[in-house]
Amino acid sequence: MKNLKSAASLIQKSVFGKKSEYALKFNHESDGCWYVDFPNWPFDHHNLMMVAGADELCAHLSDDGLETRVKVMPSTKRKQLEGYAELRRLDHSLTDGAHYEVLGIDGFTRKIWLCPVTLFVLGTYPAYIYLKKNV
Repeated sequence: MKNLKSAASLIQKSVFGKKSEYALKFNHESDGCWYVDFPNWPFDHHNLMMVAGADELCAHLSDDGLETRVKVMPSTKRKQLEGYAELRRLDHSLTDGAHYEVLGIDGFTRKIWLCPVTLFVLGTYPAYIYLKKNV
């Protein structure tokens, strides 16, 4: 029951407290996997794991192999934002996550999958996600 209340609170904050830009941190942990740093996550830690290309993107953007910090701007429309890479949604479903094509990151050419935790962070699977390293 505590997990359900915590989840409801997280959803409410993400959906009703939408921001135009989010600062996210990803950690490369001792198990060799990348995880989004999501304080107070009420469920199993493994749900925060980056997989299916998102892990490779974290590694590609990391300067030290231990963490990656990015700024993320979700959008329903395509924009031209100086200094931001574009993630264009290819497909999505509520429970199966979303696939994105990554455009504008030198040396990174694969598609990525974002899991349903994206819904807790952004409140939706945006049509476009604009991303840049946060230094």
